[in-house]
Amino acid sequence: MISRDDPKFDCREDFITSDSVDSFVLEKSPDFLDYLFFHNVLDKFCFALKAHYSDRETVKKRRYRLDLVFQNYLLENQVKLSKRKGGKASREQVERIEFFLTKAWHNELVRGDPLLPDYLRIGVQLSGFSGPGSGGIAAWNIVQSYYAVFEFVGVLAAVHASDLKVDGHKKLARNFNSQLAGLSKTVLFYPFTLNSKSDLTKLPQHPKHTTFHYASYPREAGTLVSDLDNQIVKAFQLLDRTRRTSFLDFLYEFRLWANYTGVRSLLRLADGGYVGFLMKNLATIVFFAGGIAEISAIQQIGQAQYLRILRSFQEDYIDQNERFAANRYLIPAYIRLRSYKHLGLISNSISFVRADIEDPVQFVER
Repeated sequence: MISRDDPKFDCREDFITSDSVDSFVLEKSPDFLDYLFFHNVLDKFCFALKAHYSDRETVKKRRYRLDLVFQNYLLENQVKLSKRKGGKASREQVERIEFFLTKAWHNELVRGDPLLPDYLRIGVQLSGFSGPGSGGIAAWNIVQSYYAVFEFVGVLAAVHASDLKVDGHKKLARNFNSQLAGLSKTVLFYPFTLNSKSDLTKLPQHPKHTTFHYASYPREAGTLVSDLDNQIVKAFQLLDRTRRTSFLDFLYEFRLWANYTGVRSLLRLADGGYVGFLMKNLATIVFFAGGIAEISAIQQIGQAQYLRILRSFQEDYIDQNERFAANRYLIPAYIRLRSYKHLGLISNSISFVRADIEDPVQFVER
């Protein structure tokens, strides 16, 4: 287990903090080790993401919001989207991009059902509603979340490796991990660029306010975002020491565990704090994976083609399902689209996206 004197993180037990709720749970049920490893690494990854892309006041109050963190991600990394009407993509490439986007949007909606404003609040405190999507089954939510991310990464492959036949995780993961350096210049930024081979001296500098105590990881007092970088890289190394691994491989291993050996452990979690934070963290990862894929798609095929694909998905699926049609202002792809529009990244009309009278989405000041 983690101690201040021996932070090696060379085995899964090192990711369980001593004298914590985790250690108490593990003492009673040793078979929870794998779950606690996956849960804690995912939580640390998401905390690093939130703290890095939030202003000082937000970090102090720890009232993070998914919509605002995403917009800050776009602003800080100076993301640019294509404004051309056409595109340089072939018809076959456009069709592949549409294929992966449509599958990914569907999985993202299913894993987040029912859509409630609560999922936008990703602070360190759970609100009254903390239940997962996908019918309230944690194991299925993990699986569905992985497949959403897998399909979103498939969009990156369709754009950057159009000849790659995506027929399984390993081939896609190898391509994704080998493309990290190039993608980091256009669509993929910290912490999604972290991998098992990361040079910690070359990571982007964290905001100054993340060096203060109030910005430390809430479950391990004194652990700063810069400390989490090292832990996340160490966790990725534990997955496979022979090749480069990333958050995609991590989610894959989590999916395998949840789908097979970990089902009984997940059933025993019930709907407590572990499940509540797990679902919010999974929603965060999927939301950002969606943004990364959409940015890459728009850069390749242009706004008009992208909006056509989204409108088709709306007509074929969203409008045919009342629970989504009635809450379209909470559909993740629409929230991201409105963020692109608010930040001036796209110029085309998005009038088909209607916000509710009491709009739950927030936007950064410009």
